[in-house]
Amino acid sequence: MIKKLLRQYTDLVLEIKSLEKRIGRIEAQVDVIEHDIVVGSDTEFPYTKKTFHIEGISARRQERLMTLRSLLVQRKEKCEELKFRIEIYISTIPDSLTRLVFQYRYIDGYSWLKVAHLIGRQDESYPRKMIHDKYLNAHNPKNPEDIC
Repeated sequence: MIKKLLRQYTDLVLEIKSLEKRIGRIEAQVDVIEHDIVVGSDTEFPYTKKTFHIEGISARRQERLMTLRSLLVQRKEKCEELKFRIEIYISTIPDSLTRLVFQYRYIDGYSWLKVAHLIGRQDESYPRKMIHDKYLNAHNPKNPEDIC
């Protein structure tokens, strides 16, 4: 379970950026003034037909946009919290080399081969099996909620 949680880090970063853009677009739409033309007539005879230009902010549309913005902000906060918990988990790894392997793999998103080269090894199975898997087997919490 912890591997699945760790693998989400780079996706969380992308999702947070996407949510920030969506929130920005919604905030730009909230105060948009809507314009329309309506047809009416004089209240007295000869009831001449006239057109009127009206404008204003749609309260219903504004309420829906603010609700959507609130949902997106909550989702972004959940993503940031999960990202933060992953950072804490990696930061609490006592061994420097193991911490680097986890950082390179999950935070930086490098392949196992690149991780191996960065720690001075040629075989990608060394950081994966001898460092990563060995650490997770020894320190794997049963519940992902327990990582921090």
